Amino acid sequence: MLYCHLQSWILLISLAGILATQSLSLSMSTIDTHRSLGATALRRHVLETGRKSAENTVDLPGVVWLEHINLVVGSKAQAEAFYCDFLGFTVDSGTSFHRNLGQQQVHLAANSEHPQRITGSVGLVVPSLETLRSRVPAAMAALIGTLFGVDKDDAEEGYMTIVGPWGNIMHLYDLDLDNRQKPLSEDPRKMVKNHAEGGSYSASRMAVRGQPGIKYVEVACKPGTVPAIARFYEEMIGCTVTRVSEDKAIIDMGPGVHLAYVESRGLCHDDWQGMEGVHLCIYVNDFGGLYRRLANRDLVWTNQRFVHLDTCDTWEDAAASRTLRFKDIIDLETGEKLLELEHETRPLTHGQFMKVPRYQPV
Repeated sequence: MLYCHLQSWILLISLAGILATQSLSLSMSTIDTHRSLGATALRRHVLETGRKSAENTVDLPGVVWLEHINLVVGSKAQAEAFYCDFLGFTVDSGTSFHRNLGQQQVHLAANSEHPQRITGSVGLVVPSLETLRSRVPAAMAALIGTLFGVDKDDAEEGYMTIVGPWGNIMHLYDLDLDNRQKPLSEDPRKMVKNHAEGGSYSASRMAVRGQPGIKYVEVACKPGTVPAIARFYEEMIGCTVTRVSEDKAIIDMGPGVHLAYVESRGLCHDDWQGMEGVHLCIYVNDFGGLYRRLANRDLVWTNQRFVHLDTCDTWEDAAASRTLRFKDIIDLETGEKLLELEHETRPLTHGQFMKVPRYQPV
């Protein structure tokens, strides 16, 4: 009798595993990784943009730092398994659900009903892809039944493309491989060598200020909108924008960090719905001027989800909070809304500017 019961339990467990695996395969098939421009093309574009910017100026107009991405995820346990156990983010020292990679962060909120998904992709520089490869089996087991999976793994080119548990496409780049570059300068001055081609801080590196981090965020947008989006960032925020082509633009968001807008014809209502509420936290060097320009267009916006942190309905509120928010990217000529992406925007006098979060590479 005991033997029969044992056999039944084994059969049930096996069937559950098969069904979960089928569920994962079915879910994976619903994520079109081609909505992203791809790991190699994005790497090429952000590096070319970085080199051009470094050749033209050593200053950072507009946005000077992209600090974090804020995302709603599914279960907290699965988010921990993905961001910490697999990707190697470090748990922040505070009580909030913040996870750290180098000097940057993801701010997460667990809500199993409405997890968010960026329309394009996120480019992360991780300490070692070899280490991540060894973690894939455990991650597959921990995240079974989700959208998690490895789409591409190119050891020679030093990148891996994955789909996160809730459908976010992430291109992962190998800091170990990046560190094999050697400075081309023979100048005896250390800082000259570090910033020269191949140096640890050079524009030819994928590293973010010499460390792992968030290299770029790619946002897929509607056909015909990139020229107006580029103009918005140039004229409204004062950013340096590189127009790669009519349908692609790369925006500088700090030293070695970028925001890429790429037109896509394959976006649907679900894609836009999944993007709603995602926000980027940035620091700007003309906070007062930006507030006035946004207010003149009625674009300043207080997010009711975060009123315990900041409000910005008036200039006095924004100045006291050291924060303003806007979410609508518009055509400055017509006023037409092009897309929605919240920017939590802070001045350089904000107390958390260039904070150094706890980070331990693993």
